[in-house]
Amino acid sequence: MPVHTPASNATTTDPPEQTNRIPDAPISVSMDRPLHIDRKEFTAYAKTFLGTPYKYGSADPDKGFDCSGFLYHIFQHYHVKSPRSSYNYEYVGQEVSLQHALPGDLILFRGENSRRIGHIGIITSNKIPLSFIHAAGTGTGVIISTFSGYYQKQFVKIIRVLE
Repeated sequence: MPVHTPASNATTTDPPEQTNRIPDAPISVSMDRPLHIDRKEFTAYAKTFLGTPYKYGSADPDKGFDCSGFLYHIFQHYHVKSPRSSYNYEYVGQEVSLQHALPGDLILFRGENSRRIGHIGIITSNKIPLSFIHAAGTGTGVIISTFSGYYQKQFVKIIRVLE
């Protein structure tokens, strides 16, 4: 920090602070291979945000989440570098069938009146009917929904990103 000394009318600079600080978090892990995250812990952590309001463009639980912001926040907790938009999950992970879906797998949907992926959630139960947690939209926020009706119509695929 520059320091002005009036007597000499000169400016000196304090020496930089020496820090041997250990980083708060490890370097982010990418999603290019299956992640070593416990499925039960992953879905349990996601469920702690049930009732969080919906806020478009937000990944901040204090303000609310949109669907991809919700997943982004969950993955940040595990130091994983994840996409920030739902459509960027299209080529992530390994596609699995509905019959082989497990809690912790991600479920992708088309946006309304679109062919493009526009919504995403996390499978919470693979019992029939399947259920998933997601930031559903304005007025609902983070909820658990069953895979039926509208969601079956908009369904694109399920992807596995966890081991």
